[in-house]
Amino acid sequence: MSKTHNVLPKHFRAAPLAAAVVAALGLLSSGALHAAEPPTIAELQAEIARLKQALAAKEGAATSAAQPAPEAAPAPTVAAAEDEPQALGAVTVRAKRKIELLKDVPLSVSVVTGAELDRELAQDLSAITKRSAGIQFNQNNTRGASLSIRGLGKRSFTETQDPSVGMVVDGVSYGLSQLANFDFYDVDSVDVTRGPQGTLGGKGASSGVVSINTKRPSFYPSADYQITYGQRDTLMAKANLGGPIIDDLLAWRGSFLVDRSRGYYTNNFDSNYSLYNKNRVSGRTQFLFTPSADFNARISFDLEPHAPQVQNGLTFYKNQPDRFADGSLTDPSGTTTRAKLTGYTNASGAYTPGRAWFAGRDFNGSPYTYANNYIGDNNINFNENQGQTVHNKGGQIDLTWNLANHTLTSITATRKYSFDAHNDEGTPFDINRNGGGGVDYQQFSQELKLKSKPGGAFDYVTGLFYLKTKDDIASKTGWGSDAGAWFATTAQYNTLDRLAGVNRGAGLALLKDALDDALTKGDTMVDTKSSAIYGNGTWHATDAISLNGGLRLTHENRTTTDLKVLTANGAGAALNPVAVRGVQLGGFNSTASGALAAGNSTAQVALADAVASRYFGAASYGALSTAQLAQVAAAKALRAGQVGQLISGITSHYDDNLVTATLSPSYRFNDNVSGYTSWQYGEKSGSALNVNGLSANVRPEKTNAFEVGLKSSLLKNTLILNADLFQMNIRDYQSTVRVVDDFTTQTNIANGQANPTAYVTAQGNVPKVRARGLELDAVYSGIQNLSIRVAGAYTDARYVSFPLAAKPDELAYLAAPYVDQSGLTLPGVAKWTGNVGAEYRLPVWGDKQFHTSFTTAFTSRYNNTDTLSDYGYVPGNAVTDLSVGLTFKTGFDVSLVVKNATDNRAHEPAWTSYAPNPYPRWFGLTFSGKL
Repeated sequence: MSKTHNVLPKHFRAAPLAAAVVAALGLLSSGALHAAEPPTIAELQAEIARLKQALAAKEGAATSAAQPAPEAAPAPTVAAAEDEPQALGAVTVRAKRKIELLKDVPLSVSVVTGAELDRELAQDLSAITKRSAGIQFNQNNTRGASLSIRGLGKRSFTETQDPSVGMVVDGVSYGLSQLANFDFYDVDSVDVTRGPQGTLGGKGASSGVVSINTKRPSFYPSADYQITYGQRDTLMAKANLGGPIIDDLLAWRGSFLVDRSRGYYTNNFDSNYSLYNKNRVSGRTQFLFTPSADFNARISFDLEPHAPQVQNGLTFYKNQPDRFADGSLTDPSGTTTRAKLTGYTNASGAYTPGRAWFAGRDFNGSPYTYANNYIGDNNINFNENQGQTVHNKGGQIDLTWNLANHTLTSITATRKYSFDAHNDEGTPFDINRNGGGGVDYQQFSQELKLKSKPGGAFDYVTGLFYLKTKDDIASKTGWGSDAGAWFATTAQYNTLDRLAGVNRGAGLALLKDALDDALTKGDTMVDTKSSAIYGNGTWHATDAISLNGGLRLTHENRTTTDLKVLTANGAGAALNPVAVRGVQLGGFNSTASGALAAGNSTAQVALADAVASRYFGAASYGALSTAQLAQVAAAKALRAGQVGQLISGITSHYDDNLVTATLSPSYRFNDNVSGYTSWQYGEKSGSALNVNGLSANVRPEKTNAFEVGLKSSLLKNTLILNADLFQMNIRDYQSTVRVVDDFTTQTNIANGQANPTAYVTAQGNVPKVRARGLELDAVYSGIQNLSIRVAGAYTDARYVSFPLAAKPDELAYLAAPYVDQSGLTLPGVAKWTGNVGAEYRLPVWGDKQFHTSFTTAFTSRYNNTDTLSDYGYVPGNAVTDLSVGLTFKTGFDVSLVVKNATDNRAHEPAWTSYAPNPYPRWFGLTFSGKL
């Protein structure tokens, strides 16, 4: 028996049947909507056999039409397999790892083909989500960006918490969504499945799953390329090639991407650096091994080398309002940048001028001023230009066995990701140095899945899943020579400079040395092990009635350890406190006035004497005047306040069993219309977490989701219309929240700072959240040469109970540390979102084809701040990408592509600062073809 492989074995390539098979598979994989994995070998065998029968029937029918058949001879008939679509042009989905009509799948699914993405250079999550309903990309840097579905999932910089929206690439579940914050290339399709997932395999997800499916190796030789030149020195090159290495036994596919460009915004301090530049190189190689018709193996590995991009620092600053709603001053203590550089007036009306330390400082040939170089749009001036360096790589082995009544698959995969940021406070002064966050992450996953072959009264899939992750999250804070003068409170600065009098020289030296060259480093080490058993089955009670159900049991074991140490003392080692929360720092003990406290050792007294000698030329510490002692006290308090709390080591553990379940009856009204209802229950894992040096585990999130949907093929299959209504009730919703930072708050109180309450960002649980709404997907192809796609969603996602929410900036004057946000809409949620896209193709000039397309994504107003500040509302807006081009007979194509054609830059008014859209209007020329 001849072997059948992923696309076509050698002996099929020249046959007329091959064209029919390729055309059919083209309809299934790129001409209409489809999802998840490509068909298995067994499915392709069945499809080829069916097409053989169809072709024979067609030829027989043609012969009968030309020559009347004998009356005794029956007309040829074809019995199509029950699990195959009857119309190859129908919209198909593989969300359950078999080819099914989308209208028969009791799930809310949106699918976008790779061809749709390619035509407008949509190759990252931001662009992909603009082509689907009910999903949003929350812009941030490579580490902080996130996805939300149905308004659920907005978060940033919380690696100890599972994402609400799962990411799956080529069947491999990612433990962190930032593993997918890179360019995608050689994409076959993208599926967005909404609601709790997990009974079909992979890693469970509480809000939905985004699946990226890349093209697989085949035994059919292919090679294509794409080169783009565009604004801001853009050079983008993509190529994909492959084919047989050993006929009928070994095939390969190689793909790579180079994406280089300047960012739109330039750092005025050093114009060699731009913000949100692209500096990406990626490659993937795959091999397909098919020793028999009943077994095949695919090996894949990919790499994106370490490369820096400058993303942090794209911030536009504005003047903080002078007064709160109650009339009190918002900055009576002089803590803002404006106060430090230009001065401020306190509550009694006394004016304090700007800090002389920063006055008249020259950068790039002109004095730096608040008005000219800091405040306002496009006033980007900072000196820490190293950016954020990222790296991503991985590999996987897929094994597939075609058994008598089942298909058995094994997916073994590993990935490694790293992120290292160097951040700045937004000025060219030497304040922050070598600070920022870092991530060093790796995961290993193994999945075994057994799937029944379709055709019986009961179809099912069952399997085992295992995921192990190891994550080292670093947080660095470093200080430069200007840091002391910048971070000093007004009282400290007055003591050390402004009111220092004859001791000003010593005070300036203490200001510099207090923080210069010091560095703290925090490490959060997270280890997780997740194992699950799952099953999902569909009982076909009748031709019209089906009942789908699934169950997943997951065991989670997680450990988180936190450390924070002073890794470099810098110039001010002698100004250290004695200890911070049990971490010994070797300083001498002194009172708030600076006098030596009782109990200092001989070594500590000697250290104090050294301070007196270095800064004041005194013989001993006891010889210092009251004013000089106050200066030492101010410098020590300044250093202690910035070093903050240190942690010698604290570990939290989380161990739990979680349940995911689904039940979905469906009814086929006729061949063109079907409906379903579903109940989905999901439990998202809690977290082992430490906050403020104390164990503060996050509870598991529990979701009950209800959905009713209608799926249809209308107007002779030219209109595909799918819609659903949903409601999701969530208890203990996991969210990035802000909790009171006791250490910093007490420091602020001790320093006499107004509005002293300080918060730290952490994970936490919101008692109750509810999301409900309507989703719609439609595709229309009833006009010759034109296809239209429309997707939209109405989402009402709000806190049902959130009595302990952090105060927004404009409410900082309130005495209570928290406010009640129950009943308010969740951050980042727009009530109305949607997109519309169209493509028109027309033969011109004989053998050429003109084509044009566009995609417009729109959103209504939403709040972009986690605290739901009145200053955080982004107005409704739309983004349009478009393309127009010409394809030649040889397959060569030239296209003009415009992204964000209307130059949308909508943003919130902001309390003190906002991040503008990093990608204003851009256009480029793309050349593509096949070799």
